[in-house]
Amino acid sequence: MIATGAGVVVLSCSDPRLNPYQILGIDGKTVKATMVRNAGGRVFDAIRTLAVLQTIGQPGTIVVMHHTDCGMTHFHDDAIKEALLQIAPEEKASIEASKFGEIKGSIREDLALIRASPLIKKTTQVVGLKYDIHTGVLSQVEETKCEL
Repeated sequence: MIATGAGVVVLSCSDPRLNPYQILGIDGKTVKATMVRNAGGRVFDAIRTLAVLQTIGQPGTIVVMHHTDCGMTHFHDDAIKEALLQIAPEEKASIEASKFGEIKGSIREDLALIRASPLIKKTTQVVGLKYDIHTGVLSQVEETKCEL
């Protein structure tokens, strides 16, 4: 599933119920990976970090791991924007123009963003995983090795 011999970057949700190291069997000694975590494990928030990491660590694989019962499936952009406007009404234009990453059921959107990014090498292996938070089952959604 994941190429060996080259670095791996895992992008996942920051939900504390999700431990990517444990789920993927990454012990930091024999198996190493760089973890990037954000709300929902969303690529659009992480693309800058992924681009930087590929230049300094040259990972051959980027794994995007989403999970069931993610908070980003329960809290939608409109509700988040409304709450943020209460905190910072002076930022109304910026808040209304922003996307906060609600998840509408597909990891494929994030995988497509990685593949379409001019900042990510086309030879990077891109793997999508879904973790069932209740059963502990990890399944592969999609894998593609992009080549010029």
